[in-house]
Amino acid sequence: MERPGGLAEALALMAQHGADGRAIAGGQSLVPMMNLRIVSPMVLVDLNRVAELSGIRLEGATLRVGAMTRQHQLLSDPLVAQHAPLVARAMPYVGHVQTRNRGTIGGSLAHADPSAELPVTMVALGAVLHVHSANAHRRIAALDFFEDMLTTALQPGELLTEIEIPVAPAGTRACFTEFARRHGDFAIASCAAQFVPAGGQPRLEVALGGVGNVPHYCGALAESLALAGFARSAVDEAVEREIALLSPTQDLHADVALRTQLARVALTKCLKEILP
Repeated sequence: MERPGGLAEALALMAQHGADGRAIAGGQSLVPMMNLRIVSPMVLVDLNRVAELSGIRLEGATLRVGAMTRQHQLLSDPLVAQHAPLVARAMPYVGHVQTRNRGTIGGSLAHADPSAELPVTMVALGAVLHVHSANAHRRIAALDFFEDMLTTALQPGELLTEIEIPVAPAGTRACFTEFARRHGDFAIASCAAQFVPAGGQPRLEVALGGVGNVPHYCGALAESLALAGFARSAVDEAVEREIALLSPTQDLHADVALRTQLARVALTKCLKEILP
């Protein structure tokens, strides 16, 4: 176990150990995977002393969240409540009080479970993820960050350091809903959506979780409803066209038919809640 005291030291250690090293933050995802022998890193780089990676701040039209920011902070921070209402709506569904106290936003995103709440929310919002290595810095759109189940664009030696979330204009209406076997479990199907009426050009931002190996951004649906003036009468038809684009997976929790139906219900519920 390596315990760096700053970001530069952490990046140097990640570069030194390469594919043999894994960063550990709250440990809510990595430790269970190690227990199940899904991953067996030779070296853990503990980020809990890297203060530069924590915190929430507002910069112009962007909310910047450090990757080591605990999930409970996202639930209680006034900047998040005011400027990222969709994140505030999603957070009560993330795990339990105990796991939110340790879990981090960066840890959840880097774990990349397609049923988790934070990945689908970041995809819906068009968030940008900052990735650093010892010698480079990359900005990756959330939609491009998630490549497959439990697989991201992170390369050996890289760390997810910060998340940029576009500020929601005044009047933005947000909805997050999910279906899970128990509250706090990963979702069988979820929907993250917000409607932005401001600026003379209303827009809809929406994504589905749990319906494939990565979060599904509903771009076709948003475009279709925009052409229809975001009329509620157009919702059902637009939902059916979007659902037809999905390729849901089957597992012990739900077969394809159930997962598809729950996605349909979640998407319809959110749209009818936030559209004018």
